[in-house]
Amino acid sequence: MTKGDMFLKFLRLSGGGVILGLFGGWIMAFTISRIKYNQVLEINATVAISYMLFYVAEYTSLHVSGIISIVVMGLYMTNIGKTKISSGSTHAVHHVWSYIGFVAETVIFIVSGIIMGERAAEDNEIKFEDYMKLLGIYVVLHFIRFFCIMLFWPCLRKMGYGMTFK
Repeated sequence: MTKGDMFLKFLRLSGGGVILGLFGGWIMAFTISRIKYNQVLEINATVAISYMLFYVAEYTSLHVSGIISIVVMGLYMTNIGKTKISSGSTHAVHHVWSYIGFVAETVIFIVSGIIMGERAAEDNEIKFEDYMKLLGIYVVLHFIRFFCIMLFWPCLRKMGYGMTFK
């Protein structure tokens, strides 16, 4: 694969994901605007269209980024499509998506734990090197956190957070 091929693939994945996400957001906003005061249908529309969009992005001949498509659709819905959801359904839609997020995070951590447990069982022991790696990661993460706080300090102070060095 040449550099040009890689660049075109990058453009297809990222740019195509954005375009598909905008189109999916428009479809979702249009669909929800046609449903009036029916919480179940509005919730089902948000879930079904999101999953269909990811499927179309990843598993059809489009081959664009499903994650980017979903993120762009979410941004579209946050800015434009949110007004299409009826006021009585807004709270219910928020709760359903909060629950879906909770379940997804839980599954990810369970699967990660299983994979890490299997890897630890293969080695049958934790070595001194493993503890040193953990200590190194701990220190590096604190430096990264400090750097990010210092980088955004002026913005945070101007936004009224009143941060001090303490």
